[in-house]
Amino acid sequence: YRAGFHDLPEGFRVVGEEDMKQFWVDIRPWNKSIATTAIESGADALVVDRAEDVRRLGRITTVAPDGDLRPGKDVIECTITDKASENRAAALGKHTLVIVATSDWTVIPLENLVAQSDKIIALVRDEKDAQMALHVLEKGTHGILLKTDSPAMVKSVAALLKSPTG
Repeated sequence: YRAGFHDLPEGFRVVGEEDMKQFWVDIRPWNKSIATTAIESGADALVVDRAEDVRRLGRITTVAPDGDLRPGKDVIECTITDKASENRAAALGKHTLVIVATSDWTVIPLENLVAQSDKIIALVRDEKDAQMALHVLEKGTHGILLKTDSPAMVKSVAALLKSPTG
């Protein structure tokens, strides 16, 4: 559950909490401004080269070799280039979180992956891609990983995830 809801009486929960999509921000290479904006905007995790850089800024889940989630173990990154790599990502996604990237989501349909796994995190670069990933097949991906060097884009995508229409 999200911080701040721990005082609810037993048996109560936040409506829609189970539907909350993961909002991760890719900060490779390190960019303190993006990291700070992501934390302030309510990101769920930061993907970084060194978790140590993030720990100085605040408490947030890190995806890093020394992080809370470790690439290659807790989270697998796959670049989709053809049907074979798409099938590999779908198979991995049955058991672990998979970050999927492609040069063009219109060429490699995200629907295929979402239909086969509920552990897909789509790499996106803007609000348009985020919106598409969050609503594909109505249920959307498990979450998104935003790759940007713009603090304004981090805020914009965070606002999209927090809006009732997501």
